[in-house]
Amino acid sequence: MTHMIGIFIGRREPAGYQYVSTTDTIDPTGSIDYIAIEAAINGRKVALSDAEKLFAARLLDSRGIGCTSISKLVGATPGRISRWKAAGWVLATPEGVAA
Repeated sequence: MTHMIGIFIGRREPAGYQYVSTTDTIDPTGSIDYIAIEAAINGRKVALSDAEKLFAARLLDSRGIGCTSISKLVGATPGRISRWKAAGWVLATPEGVAA
């Protein structure tokens, strides 16, 4: 049986394909789209929210991918990836916004 989560119809997954989720397509809050993240971490150009970028960066970091490679895949600077990692993978609340 071929895994079809996040694979476009008519295409086979390339060697080394990175999977994100096997059952859900979004998180319970609806703020993270796992299919978009899966596409992004496999090199497809996808617009991600900051929460999705952070989720993808944390996932790739846990798989041993470096900050420079992560930044290219998720669309964030290597410095931003490093700051997220140093902060324990938590998005900082913008100034003037109640947490």
